Amino acid sequence: MQKKPIHCLRCVHYYSTHDPSLPRGCKLYQFKTKSIPSIVVKKETGNDCLGFQKRKPRTEKVSFHDKKFW
Repeated sequence: MQKKPIHCLRCVHYYSTHDPSLPRGCKLYQFKTKSIPSIVVKKETGNDCLGFQKRKPRTEKVSFHDKKFW
């Protein structure tokens, strides 16, 4: 039986960095990487990421035509 893949982009611990050489990061495990963090965790530990927590979807729509952003 194959498990569903872990989608880091949907996790509360995932973030994008400003470092072009290491553009992805994980706040839980405190590292930056070129590839998807869950793949790095699997490769280094041999286990799937146990820290995945689904992000809450945004409830409000953002319009950049709104004056409050300018």
